[in-house]
Amino acid sequence: MTSSRVKPTARRPIAAGLALIATLSVPGAAAFAQEANVLQAPSGMQPARPVPQSLASPPSVAGETAPASAAGPQSIVPPGYGATTPSSAMPDAGPSQFFPAGQQVTEPSVRVLSSIPGQSGTGIEMGTLSGVDASTAGLLSAQQGGFGATMWRGASRADIDSYIARLPVPSRSPVMTDLARRLLLTGAQPPEGAGNAGSLLATRLDLLIAAGHTQAALDLAQAAGKDRSPGVAAGLARAALAQDNERLACDALKDIPPGNDPAHDAMAAFAVKLSTYCQIAAGNREIASLTLDLAREEGLDDPLFYSLASEAAAGIVLRAPEPNELGIVDAAFYRLAKRDLPGNAAALAAPALLPSLLDDPSISDESKVEAAERAAAYGLIDGRGLAAFYKKPSFTPEQMAGLFTSDIPETSPLRRAMIYQAIGSAVAADERIQLFKLAFATAESAGLYYPTVEALYPELQVMEPNEALRPLAPAATRAFIAIGEQTKAQNWFALMTSGGQMLGRDARELSGLMRVAGGSPGAFDGKQLSAEIVADLRSGVKATQFYAASEAMLLDALGFQLDPAVWDALLDARGALTGKVPAEALLNQLQAAGARNALGETVLLALDAVGQTGPGSVHPRGVSQAVSSLRAVGLESEARRLALEALMARSGAGRG
Repeated sequence: MTSSRVKPTARRPIAAGLALIATLSVPGAAAFAQEANVLQAPSGMQPARPVPQSLASPPSVAGETAPASAAGPQSIVPPGYGATTPSSAMPDAGPSQFFPAGQQVTEPSVRVLSSIPGQSGTGIEMGTLSGVDASTAGLLSAQQGGFGATMWRGASRADIDSYIARLPVPSRSPVMTDLARRLLLTGAQPPEGAGNAGSLLATRLDLLIAAGHTQAALDLAQAAGKDRSPGVAAGLARAALAQDNERLACDALKDIPPGNDPAHDAMAAFAVKLSTYCQIAAGNREIASLTLDLAREEGLDDPLFYSLASEAAAGIVLRAPEPNELGIVDAAFYRLAKRDLPGNAAALAAPALLPSLLDDPSISDESKVEAAERAAAYGLIDGRGLAAFYKKPSFTPEQMAGLFTSDIPETSPLRRAMIYQAIGSAVAADERIQLFKLAFATAESAGLYYPTVEALYPELQVMEPNEALRPLAPAATRAFIAIGEQTKAQNWFALMTSGGQMLGRDARELSGLMRVAGGSPGAFDGKQLSAEIVADLRSGVKATQFYAASEAMLLDALGFQLDPAVWDALLDARGALTGKVPAEALLNQLQAAGARNALGETVLLALDAVGQTGPGSVHPRGVSQAVSSLRAVGLESEARRLALEALMARSGAGRG
């Protein structure tokens, strides 16, 4: 493929060129808590990733005692899914300016705005805090699910900047997605220490956009005031582009310096691309062509950008490779060039683009199913939204009749849509049992179990447990545990055990899941449970040992007291434990943050310890420390949900 990069014979600063162009602009645009009970990682296992240098510490000495969690057991009700997202409309900005002017703005006095997420037209509470920077802007008060204005109290600015920059978003864990969103939207005093006034806010915007929450990013940037640092302005522009809002995106250019090295400076490259976009959108096609020439001279190497921009500006179609991923700027230039998105856009699109794909009439229903599944996995739509897209594709009677022998690949989104539609039309008990179990099994393997349970809830909740449905009981019990319906879960579990009949490991593990989800540490038979766990740990079956070890460590983190024999058996079976091992320094910091009730730092470190892939892929020690520390700062419900997600990932009961 021919490269569009041209090596210049003499460098000409692109900043100077863009400054000249700017004069032609026109306005407008169309562990456990106790170290004695913490297993060391199996030999040879490596940390999931390094910790920031500021938190590096020597390896802990075996047997060294760490501070115990100060929080005692509390009565909880498992929370549901779908934390709210701010979606209030942004007020109109002033006239747009289409070219970066290179201004370096001064941060204003901090304003913390709070509106009720998910409801437009609600009242706004505004307060001004003296001596605080714009990074304090937020949308969630403590009463609305935020972590409070003092959540960073006692934390180091250097530590928080290091950890928040690598926040694992987007995540496929519902509870981790919820915690990350609330952390990013909370308005709070910044942590102590030196730091760029706009850096923390800019990082929060970037993370919200990476997670797909572009409306929340727009609202947060607006809450920070009109004077913006370059990083904040760039974040606002990217969020606006994701929502196809040319005016807001181009208005942000006045606060983004052009730079002179787009080949190596990401901000300079973004400024060039945004300038080109806004020039074309304003009808200044000749100026846009000049900007493209300057970008080539400066070594910006992006064939797809040049191809799309040249087509939009001058109707010239340049050869370019199909993208391996579809970013926000890429999608904006596809629109500008009036070129169809790649056929696999639903698989390539950044999370921030998924909501727009779902609303795009040019995208096929089949592609929208794939986009909807990704959006549901990242918490951008709920199970009911996923169900709506599962209903859209049309299947022939022959395809529906041959569902179990269909030529549609078993792992494809279309097959899951077909299963969903078949459940709605099935009448016979044995057929519904088979379809429900198939739906849960295929969803679990695709990482879509939680939204699938929500999507199927209307069908599942009207089914009364009876003898004819006994084969469905384990899968139904698991589903209702996942959705937080403890009573329904217990009813289906009772069907499993009625008449003295048991279903092997299913009954053992599902009872454990219910205990973690809502059991009381003061109302269980510790002797009997300890004996069951010890028997599992000594079984010699790795899957059984792994489940029992995870159960013991998570129960301990939740405040349940088990017999000492459990820990002896656990040490003997530690070779069966797998998963990514968080760095020792990170776990120590997480334990210390919980012990001193450092709410924001604890949430941030727990998110880092669990990681982007969720608690199912993390070593039980890392998850149990996160659970213990979240409880220590009063997040009992969230700790329960995290423990449940982790244990469900270790359990094979009721998978379908």
